[in-house]
Amino acid sequence: MANSIWKSYPQLGEKLDLTTDYIHEIVKINNLDISSMIIDLTSSGKMLRPAFFLLFSEFGEKKRSTKDLIPLAASLEILHVATLIHDDVIDDSPLRRSYPTIHTKYGRRNAIYAGDYLFTLYFELISKNLESNTDILRNALSMKKILIGELDQMLINFNVKSTTDMYMKEISGKTAELFSLSAAMGAVVSDGSAELITRCKEIGHDIGMAFQIIDDILDFSNSAQTGKPVHEDLKNGVYSLPYILGLEAGNRQLIDILSKADLTAEDDSLATDIVIDYGYLNKAKDIAKTFTEHAVEEIEKLPKNKNQKVLRAIVQRLVNRIK
Repeated sequence: MANSIWKSYPQLGEKLDLTTDYIHEIVKINNLDISSMIIDLTSSGKMLRPAFFLLFSEFGEKKRSTKDLIPLAASLEILHVATLIHDDVIDDSPLRRSYPTIHTKYGRRNAIYAGDYLFTLYFELISKNLESNTDILRNALSMKKILIGELDQMLINFNVKSTTDMYMKEISGKTAELFSLSAAMGAVVSDGSAELITRCKEIGHDIGMAFQIIDDILDFSNSAQTGKPVHEDLKNGVYSLPYILGLEAGNRQLIDILSKADLTAEDDSLATDIVIDYGYLNKAKDIAKTFTEHAVEEIEKLPKNKNQKVLRAIVQRLVNRIK
């Protein structure tokens, strides 16, 4: 059943259930343990990227059937889950969506192969269900940007000289690009104009930027909302925006803590206190809200239909997680 966030939108929730069922049907792996874990991963997420694709597919000139849209909606979630599996291997994360990660249970090699399998499944779906090489190329270039964003993260890891610009570039690829692709492809498959496609792409990008920053902020709260251990990124030397704002401000105490080779629980607690007490966490919230507000402004410029209201509500709900 679709995530509870779609309870107020039963028609969309039904389409997302069909998308999940479709994914489960096409995941064909003889290794039943890995297959089961992939199914768990694709059953427990918010399905935001397929949801945005389906919503934005209503703004173009052509009305596409749900049957035509489901494979492409599935491809976006499959691509997302593939990147998550590889992320978990790289970060050695024990949990994903409150489940043990694949590499934790079955080893890094099997997890990498599982992620690679999903990448090939993604390309199979877009090749079969997109009408032009241009649209397939659009997806391939987006995947390239996503992977470059992942590589850009290496420039931030354990780097106390990290800047906001470096961080924004990283999440623009790593996270926002797939939201951007989801929104743009919705406009593409519904025969939207070039102007509409560009606007949808920009809206998706702003939503993705806000989403990642909000996830960073939630890392300061509890694992119930994120499905992973609290402060896991910091332990792996991945500095999220609140920390980077402190580093960029030249906070000597924070710089000294994060310059240590190994952080103790006391270091972690002290770094968190600094980020909160000096207002870096609140500044990160303001930046997330700025991206959200811009997305809502652009949503207002879309062709008038019922999905405008749904989009506004969903975007507002995402930012409300940090109130």
